[in-house]
Amino acid sequence: MPTVIHKSKIVQQLRELNVIERLNIITDMWDEIKESRELEFVSDEEKKLLLNRLANYRSNPDSAKDWTDLKQEVYERYDKEN
Repeated sequence: MPTVIHKSKIVQQLRELNVIERLNIITDMWDEIKESRELEFVSDEEKKLLLNRLANYRSNPDSAKDWTDLKQEVYERYDKEN
C-alpha cells in the first residue's frame, strides 16, 4: 500500500528547498498539468458558441463592453439584489 503524505508536510518540505529548486518543481508540475487531458472540458457545442461570439465581436467590436465596466455593472446588480 502506498504511503500517504499529508499536504501540509509536502508544503513544509517544499519550503525548505531553495528558490531555484522550487521553481523547477513548479515548472515540472505546470508542464505535467498542461499535457494532461483533465482540463479539456469544453464541449464541441460550447466551442461553437465561443467561436460564434468571437466572430460577432470581430465583426462589431464596438458592441463589446470593457471588462472593468461590465464587472462594475455585475457588482451593482448583485448588491441591489441583496
